[in-house]
Amino acid sequence: MSYLKHGRICCALLLLISCLVMNGCTKGQDSPTAEKNHTLSLPNEAKTISYSKKLDTLVKKLHIVNNENMDYDVRQNKLEEFTQEFNLLLNEPKSVEMKDGELVEKFDNNLTILTKSFQLKSGRLNVRVMNYRAPKTVTGTIGDKYTFIQWWSSRQLVHAQIIEDGGPELTTDFVVRDSEHGIQLWLGGDVSIYHPDPIFVDLWELSGQKWTEKIINVGKMELPDAWELNRDMNEPIILESRQHDSMSIGVLDHGDGFFINSDDSEQNLIIEFSKSGEVRIDSEYSIASNTHSEPQSYELMQEKYSENGIIIKYPQITKLKDNAKQKSLNQILKTEAVKGLYEHVDSGTEAHVEIDYEIKRQSERFLSVQYTGVCYVKDAAYPNHIFYTTNLDMKQASILRLSDLVKIDKPFIDLIKSGKFSAVEPEQKDLLGNLTQDDLILALASADVPEGSPVEAGIESFSYLTSDSLGISIPVAHAVEDHAEYEIRFAQIPENIRQNEELWSELSSVEDQSVSTVGGEKLDTDQYEVEESQSFQTTLEGFGKVRFVSTYGYPEGLRKFFFFLLDDQGHILYSFPEFYGNHEWVARFGGVEAVAFKDVNKDGLKDVVVIANVDNGIHGPGRVDEFPMAEIYFQKKNKTFTTLPALDQALNDQEHNQTVKDVIQYVSKQRIIVN
Repeated sequence: MSYLKHGRICCALLLLISCLVMNGCTKGQDSPTAEKNHTLSLPNEAKTISYSKKLDTLVKKLHIVNNENMDYDVRQNKLEEFTQEFNLLLNEPKSVEMKDGELVEKFDNNLTILTKSFQLKSGRLNVRVMNYRAPKTVTGTIGDKYTFIQWWSSRQLVHAQIIEDGGPELTTDFVVRDSEHGIQLWLGGDVSIYHPDPIFVDLWELSGQKWTEKIINVGKMELPDAWELNRDMNEPIILESRQHDSMSIGVLDHGDGFFINSDDSEQNLIIEFSKSGEVRIDSEYSIASNTHSEPQSYELMQEKYSENGIIIKYPQITKLKDNAKQKSLNQILKTEAVKGLYEHVDSGTEAHVEIDYEIKRQSERFLSVQYTGVCYVKDAAYPNHIFYTTNLDMKQASILRLSDLVKIDKPFIDLIKSGKFSAVEPEQKDLLGNLTQDDLILALASADVPEGSPVEAGIESFSYLTSDSLGISIPVAHAVEDHAEYEIRFAQIPENIRQNEELWSELSSVEDQSVSTVGGEKLDTDQYEVEESQSFQTTLEGFGKVRFVSTYGYPEGLRKFFFFLLDDQGHILYSFPEFYGNHEWVARFGGVEAVAFKDVNKDGLKDVVVIANVDNGIHGPGRVDEFPMAEIYFQKKNKTFTTLPALDQALNDQEHNQTVKDVIQYVSKQRIIVN
């Protein structure tokens, strides 16, 4: 029997080989099964052709779907065929060999694709999320998006699944992680049926070789008042801003959640996912990160130009929402930085140059960079000191020059010579007196312009901005450091000298006043006891860098709270109005619990939030245990702070005074105008 069995196998093999050689025994009459066996017997090249043909067929179907001249029913049928067959194609190992950009280009940019690789306990998992947005002329205004998930651990183990079939969500980013429930996939992106751009978050779990959508536990979500959660849908969850701000979503650096923000930079959220699957929303990120500095929508990083003994360090902008503007600004920064090379080193000269930079002002509207360095030229008698600046108008993505801010004429020169410009280096304070009015006009009219006559004439003048002052630099003799800098407070520049009212409104949103007008005395530490743990260095509009100090005073022998702004020498720049909790209470047992610097009423000026514990000062029977009392000092344009007694009373009577977050959330509902 065994011989007979082997004989039959040999005959079958000979028959199959003869059919292949004859090339036609199954052609034109293959059954589905025969066709499958025939395909499996083809060499690798034939498999590649088969995949390529399927790809081309799908592209042709997509063209029909997009063709508005075609019959509606035909287009709709082709759309159904395309999505189903595209999903089948993504299950083929060959599909992962195509890069994201190649697939997007192949389908005429009708797809958006994002691929990531994750190291899990079971090994490395590659995940590709693909969105297809069908034309609204076929699907209508809502159901026009299709989402596919493709995943593989190796080129031989490729799987794909369509998880959104005509829904409103468009995935823009995702997270994959191991959890106690297994492998989880968190999707995040935009929802188009709302306006303008609410955010969705969706949870899927991998079971076997299939992703299953799961309900997100939102029981512990605490949203800021300006945000709301759409609970009508169990999955996904949808977050929306009540102000109808545009929103965006991205993955946190540690990859275990999302960072969501709106056009209002104060309204940012962090969504983090615990191992148990619960969701936590933290809105204090923006509050904590901006407590001691002006909120920024961008960050700076250092770059370096290095060539033939020349080293120039310069800043570059990152995380600006407008990518085109960021690219333009960075090109300006690089060009302006390298100009130091051409201004101080002649072509063909053997020299060594080292230039570094300092950020003098960084805000939403203005970025001011100051460059300093030394140039060593071979065989020169001495090295030269290098100084130049770059000022940017962030809004216009353009260079800001001295002549854009002030009129360079006789009144400005008279202001310079009046002594109101302070020398940065005290030993250089008298050098301005050596320059005539014509000399200063010639130097400053072309300040910040490296090309043309100023350079040819040897006059290289620059300007810069700080938090509260305008600075100028003029060239001087090498014996006195080659350049001299002078600064004047913004408020000391008269209206008739200022240029461009719109710039000045943002440059100096508060009027300045000198130290002498607010006291100028040193804080008497015999009279006031400083609470060091609640005293901070900060920057406030008009004041610049100051130290906020929390203290205890003893009027009539009762311990109460008092707050001051001090300069770096300990002089009092400002005494805050009396703390609300001082009116009926004391601080015998309590203390300052929290201090925050934040623009609470959104008028462009940082305010001060203070929370302190008070009591009735009684020791023994009748004692009232300490409890919190909050106060908000609103900054005004005249560089003073004011309080609103009615707001203070409501804030504390209704107990919105437990944390800084409580205070800000309550006040954000009010319309507060103090200027």
